Amino acid sequence: MKSKFTPLLSCFLVLMLFGIGCKKRSEDVPDVLKEVNFREMVVPNGFNYSTTQLKNLNVKVSLLGGEAYEGAKFDVYLDNPHDYIDQPEDLNKLRKVMSITLNKEGKYNTELKLPGYIEKIYLVSKSVGIPDYFELSASSTGFNLNYMPVIQEVTRSYSLMNKLSSVRGAVSAGNLGAQAIKSWSNVGFPDYLIDPIPVPAAFLNRIGAALPRGQKVNPDFMGSGAPRTIVLDLKPGQTADVNITFLFANSANKNTLGYYWYPTNTPPASAAAIVNKGYIFPSTSRTTVTDYSGLVAGNTVKLTGPNADGSFPPNTSIGFFLIANGFTPSSTVGTPGTINTGRTTYYSNKNFNAAGTTGNMSGVKERMIAIYDQSTNKIVWSVEDGTDGDYSDVAFFATWNPNEAINTGEFPTVPTVPGQTQDIIYTPSANTKGTLLFEDSWPKLADFDMNDMVLNYRHAAKVDDFGQLVSEVNFSFDLVAVAAKQNNGFAVMIPNIAPGLVASISKLNFSGQNINTLQDITYSIEPGHTNDLVIKLFDGASTMMGGDCINNEGSGCVLGGAKTFSFTVKFTSPVKVSDFNNISPFIIPRGNRVFETHLANQRPSAKADTRYFSTDDDGSVPAQGKYYLSNTKNSVGNINWVVEVPEQIPYPKSGVSMTLAYPNFVEWAKSGNTLKKDWYTNGTGNRVMSKLVNPPN
Repeated sequence: MKSKFTPLLSCFLVLMLFGIGCKKRSEDVPDVLKEVNFREMVVPNGFNYSTTQLKNLNVKVSLLGGEAYEGAKFDVYLDNPHDYIDQPEDLNKLRKVMSITLNKEGKYNTELKLPGYIEKIYLVSKSVGIPDYFELSASSTGFNLNYMPVIQEVTRSYSLMNKLSSVRGAVSAGNLGAQAIKSWSNVGFPDYLIDPIPVPAAFLNRIGAALPRGQKVNPDFMGSGAPRTIVLDLKPGQTADVNITFLFANSANKNTLGYYWYPTNTPPASAAAIVNKGYIFPSTSRTTVTDYSGLVAGNTVKLTGPNADGSFPPNTSIGFFLIANGFTPSSTVGTPGTINTGRTTYYSNKNFNAAGTTGNMSGVKERMIAIYDQSTNKIVWSVEDGTDGDYSDVAFFATWNPNEAINTGEFPTVPTVPGQTQDIIYTPSANTKGTLLFEDSWPKLADFDMNDMVLNYRHAAKVDDFGQLVSEVNFSFDLVAVAAKQNNGFAVMIPNIAPGLVASISKLNFSGQNINTLQDITYSIEPGHTNDLVIKLFDGASTMMGGDCINNEGSGCVLGGAKTFSFTVKFTSPVKVSDFNNISPFIIPRGNRVFETHLANQRPSAKADTRYFSTDDDGSVPAQGKYYLSNTKNSVGNINWVVEVPEQIPYPKSGVSMTLAYPNFVEWAKSGNTLKKDWYTNGTGNRVMSKLVNPPN
């Protein structure tokens, strides 16, 4: 803080009269402070300086046919994931704020705490059979998703073979000489679908778990001697109808899926020897924004065989082929896209394929696996179109009539779904931290540089009851910088949570790691509280950092590493998500426990001496819910002592007002949070870097 008197006299008077400390090195305060006077900011009554917003998240997802997608999983991001869906490492760099699992009704409802400037969020699906991600825009009721795929109008004329040809967007009936034509849209959605076959949510969950994206396939599936073709086991005179139903695509490639058939006892010797071919799905692209094919789990095509009614005779085998990235969309709606038959094609018969040369597919010819789901009596085929060997790029299943036409005993079975992981909510996100900046001069205003103590934070909570309750919370704070002569303490409070609800406090995080700088540190509930949960992390920041000007600029200031404090609170009974979102950190000036400095309009704990309210520059009015905002004695009023932002930001140099280091802070505060909501970000004009300190990593 800055004084009008000499540093020594200033400290003496303040200590004697107000029982509080003063900031060291006030002589380093630059004259340029006069350019912006925070005391003259006209801040509206009721403004609490919050840089975050609370928004409801309401999700409902149904499958084709209307069944709720129970167990579907999503990650919730603040950043557009479109360019990173196939790049897990880059996707992990985006701001993930929550993981969610839908309930038996396919629903999830919770409260999210987000940066105030966020207007869109993104739900990235971790389950299969639906689009990869959804973009949600904020509304008056929050962020809402009610997804139900539309059953497209189907074509009933499917009795004749659709022989492969190079006709753009259409395939003629072929060697029967009939004129049945099958075509598709500009993005490859077929117009010859039959009625969909509903896909149970449990089935999708089993297949998705058996074939996880980006993980090398289960070797039991590869080592199986099961055929990758359908071998019809028919009696003389019997015929079989075979349908193929889309399950999911995990590849961004616009792959073309087709089929071929031949007499079982005279298989083709090579791919070139295949005579009878047909398309199933012209494009399996699952990209939701660019050229998405529109396919969802349940879309079904009836394969057309050589019989007059489109069925298959005895002694017939059916194989599949995939043209890698074979579809080229048309830019004109109404003009069908094109299938390029000259691109690399993979077949059920591995001997028709060239061996891979890179990645997990090096030396491997097998491009398709087939597994059997006992619960639904479905054989699932899944294809590898690249190099990672996950065999989850395109998946589909077959149904047939009569039931005995295919011997399912030859196929490896789909394993049970592993135990479900618990949902987690993160503040500010899973891979970013927020910043807390404190002035330690309350109840007096000082220089408003907000760097007496600087901490970064991240909180994570395990969520139960599909978004309603929290069973465990992990707190992580990094003490980054101090620039104050007085040795201030720090604590965190969850208001309105009785201490008796705590089952345990551990220094381990959710991964079972002790990331504390002081490995032997212990944490406990601070006694003396009845209605609030308070945990004190340390009594003196300067003691912890080894000096009273660490990671700032000025005479005698030194660099030092941040100190990490991390602990996990487990509750005997879950608490509300809204309580988790109401976490209240505060400093204890000089370690004197009767003093607390909180965020604006956050009430103190029971240990704070409320007699200091309405003294000096403090304008708190507890009866009105007004706390830690200034009166008009030495300012226009409503000036705060603590700033919290949901991002890791540089902090002002000693003596440099926030209003100078972050010029748009003024417009934001004066507007009452209607303008410049992103004032702290690295946007144009937000930061004056010459007035800021970037602490060492």
